[in-house]
Amino acid sequence: MIPSGTDATPAAPEASASAAPTSVAPGAAGAADVLTDPGFESGGLSPWRCTGNLGSIVSSPVHAGSKALQGKVSSSDTAQCDQTITVRPDTTYSLSGWVRGSNVYLGVNGGASTWTTSPSGYRRLTVSFTTKASQTSATVYVHGWYAQGTYYADDITLEGSRGGGGA
Repeated sequence: MIPSGTDATPAAPEASASAAPTSVAPGAAGAADVLTDPGFESGGLSPWRCTGNLGSIVSSPVHAGSKALQGKVSSSDTAQCDQTITVRPDTTYSLSGWVRGSNVYLGVNGGASTWTTSPSGYRRLTVSFTTKASQTSATVYVHGWYAQGTYYADDITLEGSRGGGGA
């Protein structure tokens, strides 16, 4: 069954203890691109992690630059690729990225997500989330849907604006 736009995404795997969050400089919550290698231009996956070794970096099709992420979804794996980053408490973030493929999701573990069906080309997805009062890390992800084929993602960015309360 293909989910509707309001269905919850499958439970994302917990970040492993060995996955160190990417550091964000103090005061950088308002800066764009707090993700490392948001356009996959390094040519390698790190620090992005993909379930089932189903993610790779490709040179076509890309949204911008010369590289993009490819996730090869299977009947038992959504090919989720994620990155854990340091965030500021009580801060609203906007996560956006360009995706292509059938039923591609963009979101944050334990929080908001959005998805698109089958765009003929890259489509921009954007979702907002607010960190909790004591939250210092978040894991953002992109993935496809079971047995829906290969997806592509590029230029994934995370921007934040300081909320109320917090340090």
